[in-house]
Amino acid sequence: MNNIPVRSNKTRAGDAIGRIFLGQLDPATCLTLTSITLSILAVVFTSRGSLAAGVICFMYAGLCDLFDGFIARRSTRTTEQQAFGLQIDSIADMAAFGVVPAFIALHLGLNSPAEVAALIFYVCCAAMRLAFFNVHGTKGDGKKRFYIGVPVTYSALVLPILLLFATTPGELPLLGLVQAYFWVLGSLFVLRIQVPKPGGISYVIFPLIAVVLTVMWGLRL
Repeated sequence: MNNIPVRSNKTRAGDAIGRIFLGQLDPATCLTLTSITLSILAVVFTSRGSLAAGVICFMYAGLCDLFDGFIARRSTRTTEQQAFGLQIDSIADMAAFGVVPAFIALHLGLNSPAEVAALIFYVCCAAMRLAFFNVHGTKGDGKKRFYIGVPVTYSALVLPILLLFATTPGELPLLGLVQAYFWVLGSLFVLRIQVPKPGGISYVIFPLIAVVLTVMWGLRL
């Protein structure tokens, strides 16, 4: 009997791409790149004055980050693909959930020295949190795994909810509330607190919350 494993068309296509270009390309990585794309669109829409469209893109970048790990754990990947996926995921998270929220805040008018300090603090804490995760990963065993520090991806749901209350079309935003958000969430990124790793029902609840928020923000388009 021939015991040589049969390589799928997707695997052969990935190998062919890998011989031409740097990096690895698999379904999980494609979803991570989609998150980066949505993050760029969030910046584009916000800079053009459409905060609602920017926030919606930002939220769905978060969903991409939620499900790229889900897909990665259920895919057959080489050791190199796994290592590459971890690195590109953190880079995408830094862009999407570290830099983009700060850009949105600047667009809203957070530009005083104290407000800019809050944004710098937030972005630096996000970088620290992601670097810590790359080194230590999650803790615990089985279904009781947890993060140390709040994952930066959580800003993809927290910030859109906050901005619903902090901004009203035609009125000045509540900049003090937005500034406080960056001080508080930045601190939570680096505090040594245990945060349960999402799983199971979370993959249903988070998308449902995103759909509700999409409708609410969509009314502002």
